[in-house]
Amino acid sequence: MRHITLSALLNLALITGASASEDLSDVWRDLFTRCRLAVESGKDFDATGLRDLGRDVKTVAPVTDPRVPFPLLLGYQVTKQRWEVPESRFVVVEAEYPPQDGKSRRSCKLEIVQGAKPISTAEEKHLRATFFAERDELLSTGRYERWNPDAIFSTNLGVRLAGHNPHGCRVVSYLDIETQRAPSFLVTGSAEQDGACGSAPRFAHP
Repeated sequence: MRHITLSALLNLALITGASASEDLSDVWRDLFTRCRLAVESGKDFDATGLRDLGRDVKTVAPVTDPRVPFPLLLGYQVTKQRWEVPESRFVVVEAEYPPQDGKSRRSCKLEIVQGAKPISTAEEKHLRATFFAERDELLSTGRYERWNPDAIFSTNLGVRLAGHNPHGCRVVSYLDIETQRAPSFLVTGSAEQDGACGSAPRFAHP
């Protein structure tokens, strides 16, 4: 009887774990697609069903070297719009970079909410498989090409729009996860590349 009980509990744990991974990947796929479509089309992000957390400004400090009397890279400020996903560990962050020649580049990504349960290796495996399926579907349309970010995390996957979006930008979509070293994290989404591309600013910049 004890053996049967332990087996039943083990099966229940496995089923519950699989269900949790599936729920996570379903939420990820929906939000990843919303981010990708917004950046690729140049349209507003579809925030249906999400809780608006407002905007803030992040300051990126200049890169300096004590041997050089001027900054190697200038500092800048990024305006961010955040949305919370109810009953989920995800937060959506849309960022707009400082205008250059009247144009701003844009990104849209998903992160794990600060203080939430970190991504497990089992969830990483499930999300990786979900990304492969999503990428294969996109590649089959002939409008995308393979593109992978540098292999510096435990998961480094990507895909790129073969042409340009309406703002003249190349758009990359990616999944970066780290579970082998602390702290673990997940960052995934889409971003406009190339400094010369972009559109008129959508957010107010300080």
